[in-house]
Amino acid sequence: MKHIPRVIRQVIVIAPILWLLELFQNKLYFLATGKWGWVYPNSPYHWFSFETLANWALTVVVIYIVYRVWFIPRYTGILTRILIIGLMGVILEYANGFLYHHVTGSYLFVWEHSRFKYIDFVAIPMWWVNAAAYHFLSVKLVNLHR
Repeated sequence: MKHIPRVIRQVIVIAPILWLLELFQNKLYFLATGKWGWVYPNSPYHWFSFETLANWALTVVVIYIVYRVWFIPRYTGILTRILIIGLMGVILEYANGFLYHHVTGSYLFVWEHSRFKYIDFVAIPMWWVNAAAYHFLSVKLVNLHR
């Protein structure tokens, strides 16, 4: 029960920041390539969607669980944490896109120029940035794990 307030604080603080970071990453991808990395077919804005805020909240909860169950008890190093969370994020993003599409029949997001449709290899460094942001925000900046 002591973890519920911690998770709620992280969802309230970190999830919107990671969502904004996702928008920033998509915008940078557009500036670098001239096309959006991923699009949101059901969103009127095309390059971002408020609907993904719930995904970021769930992502923060999953990362919190991994930190509490795996990283903190084993004294896992920061770089190892970032590498693992980044790769885990790529896998979860693909699974999220796949499941959303196959359950609802529509796409939440699509990587238009990728052969994988729900993810691309360029997402790996982006997820490492997301993992580093999570670590910095939760452990170093506001110490939301305590």
